[in-house]
Amino acid sequence: MIALVFLHSVSMQNSLCKMLEKLDVFSHVYGAQSVGHCLALAEKYPQSIGFYSVSQSSRNLASRYWLAVGNKDEEALLAFSHNASGFVKSPLEEPQVLNAIEHVKTKYHFYERDFQFNMLVKGLCEQYGVSEPALLATLRQQLNKSVQPNVVGIRAENGWCCLNPAEIKWIEAAGDYMCVQTLSESYVVRTTLCELLKRLGEQNFKRCNRSVAVNAKHIAHLEQKLNQQRVVMQGGEAFKITHKYYYQFWLTD
Repeated sequence: MIALVFLHSVSMQNSLCKMLEKLDVFSHVYGAQSVGHCLALAEKYPQSIGFYSVSQSSRNLASRYWLAVGNKDEEALLAFSHNASGFVKSPLEEPQVLNAIEHVKTKYHFYERDFQFNMLVKGLCEQYGVSEPALLATLRQQLNKSVQPNVVGIRAENGWCCLNPAEIKWIEAAGDYMCVQTLSESYVVRTTLCELLKRLGEQNFKRCNRSVAVNAKHIAHLEQKLNQQRVVMQGGEAFKITHKYYYQFWLTD
């Protein structure tokens, strides 16, 4: 970032320039010699941050983000009415100047991010010949598909742990608790089956009955014994499928 400094007091301007250089926050610090010089610098460096004395002409100094420098409350009110990003009160002290800079840097980075995003959207719209609302709707759909976390934190009987839904083989209810069987071990969780499936991503699991849900990735095959449908897991474990859940989750397979 670049700093532009133009104050009514030449001595104060020189002091502030030296302080900003010492703080090493900006890549360059320029002190303007006149209003015309300040406008020329602001035009050359449109993304610079300005440090200006408060006056009626402050709004015309062309910096998108600027910090007012003054010593009266009335000057602060005038500065903020001219869209200043902050107010630095004299005498100038490093902690106060640093706090003001951090505040304006946050606004600066938000603007930069929004500017880059808008340029990206504009370029994609031109490249694919679509409108901006249509492109943004597609991006939102893609985001919704990818927001499912890879791991889910659950509170088991021996403390909190993180589970990858893809590594869960099945979940079986045992009273008020759920037994979660993963590829490596079992966990006992106090929750309901519906709530747990909602957190893990219901699209990954198939309900067998009121007490059991299995991960489709770990199913070996379905079988029928004495008019009873069963799902057989890759490890050989089998669970019965009731009619209600068979028609709801399995009939289309």
